[in-house]
Amino acid sequence: MLKNYTEDEWMLIDVEEMCIRLNISDTTAYKLLNSGEIKGFRTYDGRGPWKIPVIAINSYIQKKSGIILPT
Repeated sequence: MLKNYTEDEWMLIDVEEMCIRLNISDTTAYKLLNSGEIKGFRTYDGRGPWKIPVIAINSYIQKKSGIILPT
């Protein structure tokens, strides 16, 4: 069953915004995306810019911090 997520969690951000939110370099951001540790996708048949759902950033933060949110 799918959880109820807010519209903001499904908003897509770019790599620059991801770097700001996580306080990381663009090199680190691309490593996280290319490894699949943070889920995102590239537009234009995989040749365009990355798009990352905010929910993927939130999930990464929860996993790394060990925070368990109530369901």
